[in-house]
Amino acid sequence: MFSTLRRFTFLMACLLLPLSCSKEGKDDAGTEKIITPEAVDLGLSVKWASFDIGATQPGEVGYFFAWGETKPKDMGYNWKNYTLCNKGYHSLTKYNYDPAYGDNPDYRIGLKAEDDAAQVLYGGDWHVPTLEEFNELIGASFITQSIERVGFVDCMKLTSLVTGNSILLPIGGVCWETVHPKGQNDMGYYWSSQIEYSPGLYANPNPSNAHFLAVSSEVGSQSFISMKMYKLPRAYGMNIRAVLRK
Repeated sequence: MFSTLRRFTFLMACLLLPLSCSKEGKDDAGTEKIITPEAVDLGLSVKWASFDIGATQPGEVGYFFAWGETKPKDMGYNWKNYTLCNKGYHSLTKYNYDPAYGDNPDYRIGLKAEDDAAQVLYGGDWHVPTLEEFNELIGASFITQSIERVGFVDCMKLTSLVTGNSILLPIGGVCWETVHPKGQNDMGYYWSSQIEYSPGLYANPNPSNAHFLAVSSEVGSQSFISMKMYKLPRAYGMNIRAVLRK
C-alpha cells in the first residue's frame, strides 16, 4: 500500500505529464475509443460538436491531426511523415492545384469524405467545418465570448443569445516536430476543411497550407481579435471541432 505521501507524489506526477498529440484511450482490442459528442444548436446553419474529436467531455483537449488525416500520430508532426505528400511540401499527392507543388494535381480544395476525420470517425452528416461555417461562427453578433478554465486548460466559451446554448473550445496549442503541443493556454488551433486558395488575378495561394481557426485566451483585448482565420502548413497537428448539418 502507498503511504499518504507516496500517493500524493504519484498523483502529482500523473497530473504533470505533458499533454500529448498522440493516440490515447484504446479499448482491450487496441481500437481507438471515439465518443460521439452532442450536437449543440447555436442558432447557426450547422450544429457544433460539444467537444473535440478524441475528447470525451466538454473542455477536454482532443486528438491532434495533420490536415486531411484521420488518425493522430505517434511521432512528430512534419512533412516527412505527412501522408498526403512524398516527404515534402513540393510533392503533394492530394489536394493540389499547382504543378509546382506536386505532379498530377487533382484541383481539389476541400476535403473528400474519406479524408474528413469527423465523417470517418463519427459518420452521418458530421464533417470538419468549412471556411464559411467558421466565418459564420466568428461573425455571429448574437454569440458572446468568455474564458472558462477546465482543469489546467483555458477554454473559449461561446454562448448563443438566441438558443442559450454554449460550447467550449479548449486552447490546446499546436504540434510541430514532436507529439507534445506548444502554446497551450495561449492559442487554440482548429482545422477547417479547405486548403489555401485565392482565385484572384494577383493572388499567390499556396496549396501546402490550409485554413484554420485561431482561438486566443485574450478575450476583451483591444489589440487582439480572439477568434480569426489563418493559414499554416498542412503537416501541423491541430485539433478538430466537428459540425453537423441540420
